[in-house]
Amino acid sequence: MKKCPNCGADVATTAKFCTHCGYQFSQVTPASAATSATSTTNSQGHSTSSSAAATSHAATSQTQSQSQTSQTTTQTTSQANTDQSNASRSTTTNASRVTSNPQVQQLQVTAKNYFSWVLDSWKNPGLEIQTESYFSYISFVIEALLITLAGVTISNRFLTMAGSSQSYVEVNKLPFSTDLALFITVLIGMCFYIVVGYVTCLLGSRQSKVSYSVYMNRFAQLTNYAIIVNALLWLSALLVNFHASSFTAFFASFKWVLIFFTVGTFVWQVGLVFVINKSVSHPVISRVYLALIAILVVALLFYLMDKIALNGLRAALSSQLEDFIDEFTSAFGSQY
Repeated sequence: MKKCPNCGADVATTAKFCTHCGYQFSQVTPASAATSATSTTNSQGHSTSSSAAATSHAATSQTQSQSQTSQTTTQTTSQANTDQSNASRSTTTNASRVTSNPQVQQLQVTAKNYFSWVLDSWKNPGLEIQTESYFSYISFVIEALLITLAGVTISNRFLTMAGSSQSYVEVNKLPFSTDLALFITVLIGMCFYIVVGYVTCLLGSRQSKVSYSVYMNRFAQLTNYAIIVNALLWLSALLVNFHASSFTAFFASFKWVLIFFTVGTFVWQVGLVFVINKSVSHPVISRVYLALIAILVVALLFYLMDKIALNGLRAALSSQLEDFIDEFTSAFGSQY
């Protein structure tokens, strides 16, 4: 058998023509057959190499594209991480600047030490705790603010009720000057306890005299409970219902104000007695009489303040009430 050089079909060895395509074998010489075969082989090899080159080029192009995409993604991720790192570094820097401020650090330490001292005094008020001398003043100011807030809250709620019950007169809340006057009045009342107690300790002791800073620290530790009581006083002032349908319902909402105010006053009375008992080492007379005298002097001072100093505050409140009555009467009379 031999192959036709034209179509490649198998034919008999002795055949002169291809039975498939009619090609004449006598025209083909061995050289031409070899050349044809070589040409066919070269053509097939060239086609294969071209296909391989194309495939290789396509693979290279795809690899380069993937590499570029990967580089772009890497750059984007790196940029995002850099931006996030810069933002985090900026936030940390700002926080460190605030933290590194000596005044801020001192304020944070002072606040932490103050609240630690208050908590320790609540746990054991009779324990001598060495701390900053001005912590006692902070406690007294906080207590005075809470009492003032309670009084202002009750007054403003009453004025709001009076204004909502009629539409003829515009009712204003207490002015700031009245609020400030009430706050100063509360501070003066606290000073009565402090000054009278310290003078009693100085005059009632024969030998060693207690220092003012030690006395103030003891008094504040014994009366820090009033912070809790006065906070409850302020909250109870928010519950006073001036719109109650009956006096019994109104008194039921107002009774907690009276209870917490009485308890707060009792805390200061007990604190005065205990600080005198603790600060007088060698009493001239019995410590019981010293404490009783101090309480009587404080009561006398409150009486004098009520007769003299509180006239201005009462006059301001009375004047505002009279103005409200006059405006209401005029507005009501103009309707008829």
